[in-house]
Amino acid sequence: MKQLEQQMTSLRLHGMERSWKALVETRRQHELTLNEGLEVLLQAEQQDRENKRFERLRKSARFRYQASIEELYIDASRGLDNGLISNLATGDFLTKGESILITGASGCGKSYLASALVDKTEHTHPKNGLAKV
Repeated sequence: MKQLEQQMTSLRLHGMERSWKALVETRRQHELTLNEGLEVLLQAEQQDRENKRFERLRKSARFRYQASIEELYIDASRGLDNGLISNLATGDFLTKGESILITGASGCGKSYLASALVDKTEHTHPKNGLAKV
């Protein structure tokens, strides 16, 4: 078992290694067929790499705010439409190749809104990459 973990470490398959250790700790590795076990390990590795890529891109984008859609104060008096924000949060504009333009007075929260949209759409559309805000 240790040799397998060492090989995963030397090959930098950290997601697989963590998943394998979890299977061994819960004693589930014997319950899975070879195909099922490989599928679990490969999915864990792929997810780990996507998470690392996302964090690397987020760090290099240097966003001013760590915002999320759930933290937005959406009110009609502020000129924000809940339906529009919800629609933008789905990220459909990314799959259509469309851009969005956020306008408003200085200090009204344009950058915060953009950061929240990037945070939400990066989780739903990770292949589109992060944009500079």
